[in-house]
Amino acid sequence: MVKLIVTDLDGTLLNDEKHIPRENIEALKAAMDKGIHVSVATGRNFYSAKPYVEKLGLDVPVIFQNGAFIYQWMEDKVIYKSELKTEIAERVIETARKYKIFYILYRDFLEEKDMYIDQPYSGNFSLYLNQNRWRLNIVDDVLKYLKNKLTVAEVALVGNEERIMLALNESLGEVRNATSIVKNNTINEETFYEVFGPNASKELSIKYLFEYFNVAPEETMYLGDSFNDIGLLKMVGYPVVMENGHSEVKQYARYITKSNNEAGVAYAVRKWALGIDE
Repeated sequence: MVKLIVTDLDGTLLNDEKHIPRENIEALKAAMDKGIHVSVATGRNFYSAKPYVEKLGLDVPVIFQNGAFIYQWMEDKVIYKSELKTEIAERVIETARKYKIFYILYRDFLEEKDMYIDQPYSGNFSLYLNQNRWRLNIVDDVLKYLKNKLTVAEVALVGNEERIMLALNESLGEVRNATSIVKNNTINEETFYEVFGPNASKELSIKYLFEYFNVAPEETMYLGDSFNDIGLLKMVGYPVVMENGHSEVKQYARYITKSNNEAGVAYAVRKWALGIDE
């Protein structure tokens, strides 16, 4: 029996127009009416995800930035954050420059305009930058914006996966244990990696939800579509992957639901959590 439903946002709960289909909202509210707990685990930051969490009417802990930040909505309180030491962020950025890898500095979890770049970009993740332009600071040198800060939220690296791994191996070395590296997504030949502080992942952060709601992993449904969802899909009793999900990610699904543009979350919740056959 499903007692907790946790859903990803982009590519899962949201359609390609970045809206929540009405059917998804209705199905999740029907689940809540039946006593099933509902939460969100997303790679988005607090301000980027806030409108969607509020639209669902959630008053529970929510997981942001791939598990690096947990926020208790009802109490307006930070539950957990995994911060990246500034000196490590500097090393990652300097090595990315050496390998000619595009990088993004995310300066703070609760800074509304939190993204900093100092070089042009026109690759496969341009849509991501365009959709987040309200968060974007275009500066002459991102390292200047690390002064007087002990920690930051994260650094993202975008480009050829092999070159990114070379850069990370060189820059992190003996401090690798002080970081968490998350492979977020791949579009054609480009991959989006994120470097957080220690103990940052969706699978670690969801353990807090298990304790908070007093449910077991076997009683949990997780819905996702991308590489940063794999850890969670492997943990829960009801792993659901969207039809539009990556083929590699689908290997970890117990169920494949309809696509994000076909209200696949609603279909999965009704069929496998509420037991409603369509």
